Amino acid sequence: MMVYVTSSDATDAQTRKLEDVCFPDERVAIGSKFFNTIKVTAGDAQQDRLLAKYGKSEPRIVLVNRDYSVAAVVEGKGISSGKLVKAMAKAAKKDYKDSFDTMVSKYAKLLNELDRLEGEKALAADALNRAGDNKAKIKKAKRKQAQYEKDFAKWQKAEEKLLTFRLKTLKKPKV
Repeated sequence: MMVYVTSSDATDAQTRKLEDVCFPDERVAIGSKFFNTIKVTAGDAQQDRLLAKYGKSEPRIVLVNRDYSVAAVVEGKGISSGKLVKAMAKAAKKDYKDSFDTMVSKYAKLLNELDRLEGEKALAADALNRAGDNKAKIKKAKRKQAQYEKDFAKWQKAEEKLLTFRLKTLKKPKV
């Protein structure tokens, strides 16, 4: 889990930095796919038995592993995209067989491919609009659209495969 403990003050400089700079960072946005993300207020965090123990600053990000151990806390003035990505990689390493950095890199490439496909889709639609009554141009534009549909289906399968994470086996707690 990635728990975002937010400040009650929306004008807080650290909260704005986190929401305007860190969260939009591509590595953070893609890497968050490894986690169930939760946003809680500082007041709710103080009442939670796990979150109350870890960190006191607002805002803060608490990364929790599947066994409910806390992998990392990034808080206050120490929040940066780089530190958050490092903490996310550390947390993911404990629970996943898949490399965090590799997944983020491959997904970024996949998003670039989607941008290319969307451009092709727009070109095919434009070609169809410009074809008028010309049957040859209509046929060519429809072939382009059909090719886009095939390529997009391949893209969706690649995304699904990439986002199917392989979990490590949890170790049984010592009793």
